[in-house]
Amino acid sequence: MANDNNNSNLDTAVYSLWFGLDYGSIITSYALCRTIEEMGRKPYLMQKLPELWTDHYEDKDNIAGKFIYDNCEVLNVFDDPGAKERYDNTLMHVTGSDIIWNAKVVGKQAGCYYFCEAAPENSTRIAYGSSFGNYFPAVENALNKHSMLLHKFKGISVKESDDVDIMNSIFGIAPEFVIDPVFLCDKKCFEDCAEKAPAREVEKSSRFIWSYVKNGDKRKKEFLLRGNNILMEKHTHPLRTFIDINRFPESQKALGLEPAYHILVNDWLYYLINSEFVITDDYYGMCMALVFEKPFVVMAQKDMPDLARYVSLLELLRLEERLVFMTDDFRTKEYLFRKPVRYSKVSGILEKLRSDSYNWLKCMMDGSDKK
Repeated sequence: MANDNNNSNLDTAVYSLWFGLDYGSIITSYALCRTIEEMGRKPYLMQKLPELWTDHYEDKDNIAGKFIYDNCEVLNVFDDPGAKERYDNTLMHVTGSDIIWNAKVVGKQAGCYYFCEAAPENSTRIAYGSSFGNYFPAVENALNKHSMLLHKFKGISVKESDDVDIMNSIFGIAPEFVIDPVFLCDKKCFEDCAEKAPAREVEKSSRFIWSYVKNGDKRKKEFLLRGNNILMEKHTHPLRTFIDINRFPESQKALGLEPAYHILVNDWLYYLINSEFVITDDYYGMCMALVFEKPFVVMAQKDMPDLARYVSLLELLRLEERLVFMTDDFRTKEYLFRKPVRYSKVSGILEKLRSDSYNWLKCMMDGSDKK
């Protein structure tokens, strides 16, 4: 799936934050598009709303643009009259698996865009894993409008317990609980992307210790290096570390380690897929470790605003011990670098969550196009 300037067969609009310079936002958008495509439809990602954030995020050559425009369709509805006409004739609209309803992230600039305000009145609207991201209330004076728009959705699903509570208590909606699209997408989609990684041409090693630290500090650096030393006793594979690509200089300074040779999404996936162990403080770093059945640890702070989503997923999988708080005595957690994850048990739970989530989305989409 890639842009070919022929949008006449595109039939499903997907709203997400794919243009955000964040590996998680990029790959979850990609995974949702590929999942919808597997269901027999022709999805496209919506262009960045001009009012949202800065022009820097519209650059087709930045990290997000390079990956998405190479792998997905993007309909430039705000620049191209023909694309706008295609949008106006699209009768399936899916809001994606991200914090697209978070007023701190999209704010007043986005208005009700991510609630499908501009979608044709007779269209089908579905929310898959859409989130308020642990921040509510909605934008000032918009609550009633958000409620009105949400009640037009055929189906609403969320992937975080906080969003279940908000939907129930604020909007009177009982949402479906689903798992992130990265778990629905065929793993081969990610593997194919990794095959195109520039890192493959420069790396002498074929196996790595993979770390992704978005919010670095001295404690995380200490724990990461301690873990790497323990792992080196057995694996002798080099450490490759990724950092926050949206705050690259600040992130590098905070962690105090050199980042991996490349920072593209394909490289991020390449190093992960070819890793022996994953060390991260990021939700999607954790999710992708689970997707590819890697042993892992997650570094966390007890005051993280989104801690609940880490905890809820790990509790479902009975892997709570893999969450390491930076206030802990690290000596009591070193065993995690030697202890494998029993994926024979985890995979059964994940498969049930994946199957239920996939079937819910497919059920919502099947037979609902009013064309």
